[in-house]
Amino acid sequence: ESRCLMVCKYIPVKTAKEIRRVYLDEILYIEKRRRQAILITESGKTVFYCNMDFLKKYVDERFLDCHRSYLFNMDKILRMADQTVYMEGGFRVFLGRECFRRGRKIFGEYIK
Repeated sequence: ESRCLMVCKYIPVKTAKEIRRVYLDEILYIEKRRRQAILITESGKTVFYCNMDFLKKYVDERFLDCHRSYLFNMDKILRMADQTVYMEGGFRVFLGRECFRRGRKIFGEYIK
């Protein structure tokens, strides 16, 4: 696992039924709900149990961490306006004022 930090481009997902990789390039955003993580990808969603620290070990600098329950793939953000993050595939996530302001600043630096 520790060796994975530098070379992995995926998040290992383990559920009762399967073990697999979800590649970072496919992830639009990650939502954390209670003990579950929901990986929203271009092809659907994957739900499994883990904590946010586990997820943060596998994502890279393109993932925007401006809210305790979300990690956004900045390569998949179309725009940020009206406290909403507009993602590819028509996904939208509303954020509180402070989280949105902080996220917009980080996103603005990322796309420069």
